[in-house]
Amino acid sequence: MEMKLFNEYVKHYKYKSENTIESYEQAVKQYYEFMNVNGYNTEDDIISNSSWSNLIMFRNMLEEKQLNPYSINARLSGLKSFFNFLVYARIISENPMDTIEKVSTASVEQNTDFLTHEEYMRLLDIIGTKLPNVKQDNFEYVSKRDLLMVGLVLQTGLRISEVLSLTVNQIDTENKRIKVLGKGKKLRDVVFTDDVLTLLNDYIDVRNTLDIKDTEILFLSRTGKKMSRQNVNVNLKKYCERAGIEKNITPHSLRHTSITQMGESGMSVAKISAVAGHSSTTITSRYLHVNTQIEEEYIPKLF
Repeated sequence: MEMKLFNEYVKHYKYKSENTIESYEQAVKQYYEFMNVNGYNTEDDIISNSSWSNLIMFRNMLEEKQLNPYSINARLSGLKSFFNFLVYARIISENPMDTIEKVSTASVEQNTDFLTHEEYMRLLDIIGTKLPNVKQDNFEYVSKRDLLMVGLVLQTGLRISEVLSLTVNQIDTENKRIKVLGKGKKLRDVVFTDDVLTLLNDYIDVRNTLDIKDTEILFLSRTGKKMSRQNVNVNLKKYCERAGIEKNITPHSLRHTSITQMGESGMSVAKISAVAGHSSTTITSRYLHVNTQIEEEYIPKLF
């Protein structure tokens, strides 16, 4: 179905980040598909029948799919923003999402899967093993790209959205630092070690063999295009399955693992918060599975 109103929304809120727009688009598209299944086949029908009961049914459907509560709430936020635009544009008189409560995230951080040291070593090892769906001539590129990507998140705790948006120019190999543009378009410097530098140089060598057309994006598909979070998630799950890791590991799990290791190493909560790009130390504390007050800085080694 053509999403004319959503396209107008994007034009109006073009200042929002690419990742936010992508997230909102997924939310609206999924809601439209849900309404289609329930007999509302045009955009006008969907908007005019976006009642409290239909929106509650949509939220319940997301919960039944056993999505992460944060993912569910992201979809609800996307819908609310979209309906706010419709109110602004005087297409509807009030936002039907105003009375829809988000789902609880109280116990999510405690239940989030993260990797032990032994598990992430197995993961790094298996990335160098050929996947059945990867042609032999692409194997070297894919393995070096994914090894760097996973290693970078495990060592620095970068968000996957930050990793996929990295450009070659953001990386200072001489000083082993990355200039990261995080949430709220805030800049921060992230340090990496020789482990990651070696992986980076190996990847750049094979990246330079691609037929790349005017892009400085660091991580590219085998066809030279920017990768999506879905691509990364699918590949990661395949690697974990082959490594015998029976956990629901996502790119966010790798970030969680990194932040946990920083805490276990003795890095202060304040320092971890700055490295992770958190808006407060309260958020950082949810990731930590140890209680430490040691102020010594430490960057986890990969190998």
